[in-house]
Amino acid sequence: MASIDEERTGFDQLAAQLRDAAATSARGLRTTRGTPAADALDGQLEHTLDRLALLYGRGSYENLSTEDIVDAAVQREQRLAAEFDEPDATAAAGRVRALVDAARRGARLQVREPSSSVRLLRGAYVTPLRPELESELRAREEPFLPWGDGAVLLADEARLARLRDAGDEVNVLFLDPDELLDLDFRDDRPSLEAELERRRAAALTAPDRVGDSRDQYLLRMLDAQSIVLRNLRDRLADGHPSAHAALLPILAGQRALFEGRLAAQPAAPGAEQDPLGAAIDSERAVRRLTSRWAAEPGDPAGLRNRFRAVDDAGTRLADLEQHRS
Repeated sequence: MASIDEERTGFDQLAAQLRDAAATSARGLRTTRGTPAADALDGQLEHTLDRLALLYGRGSYENLSTEDIVDAAVQREQRLAAEFDEPDATAAAGRVRALVDAARRGARLQVREPSSSVRLLRGAYVTPLRPELESELRAREEPFLPWGDGAVLLADEARLARLRDAGDEVNVLFLDPDELLDLDFRDDRPSLEAELERRRAAALTAPDRVGDSRDQYLLRMLDAQSIVLRNLRDRLADGHPSAHAALLPILAGQRALFEGRLAAQPAAPGAEQDPLGAAIDSERAVRRLTSRWAAEPGDPAGLRNRFRAVDDAGTRLADLEQHRS
């Protein structure tokens, strides 16, 4: 029987492999457009993104109200609109309005107007940890992580500017503070400190003092929004047909943007020459993981239903293999 740590590691491995499968399919689509193989890869990409939504949604989004999921989708899209350059920023802003309008077609759904502005938080390393700063953080009950001779804290750009003006050294380690919180939640201090050190080293050599890849950050944001929108789609399909129909083109637009970013990820050697073969290999790796963890007798970390949801969704291997032959 697996331990809690082993099951959590299995979850991380499956999530990473699904993301690899999605990127592999997106790259294959880019090189096979207009061929029968493209249809198989398109279906594989869609199926993989749905399974990622299942992996993260089972046991979490199921416990939220439909209005809560709509709010999460709207807020994430607002963050994208604030972070993207044009024309993607305008497209994201349009999806914000479209999401609210679509949800209001649902029966008895009380959807709030989106806020007029969005506050973007960063995970930054501030040194030194002055007594007055530590007292301020504790008084506000703000999360912070003492590290080295400073602290990793969450702040918006305006507050980071004030800290710099006060003479503090500020290095941004995480553009997405949720990533920092997730790492801290795992209670694996050695791994956390190794990641903090890696990003601090990158920040110290970066002109903007940011130790996070902006491209990877935007990809993570699109990944998270895909998960939210797909869980919202499934929720609206049950009892809100008009809202569900209105959401589908929004999801299609988001997928097109996400697909382009996925396709830009570097491929393994030889994958461009045999995109179907690369997709098949990646999918087989997914199946090995789901087969193992869905059949695990214990459930120490409470993740078994997530593994089983992905496993129950099945595979499109036969379609990929048919087109390859």
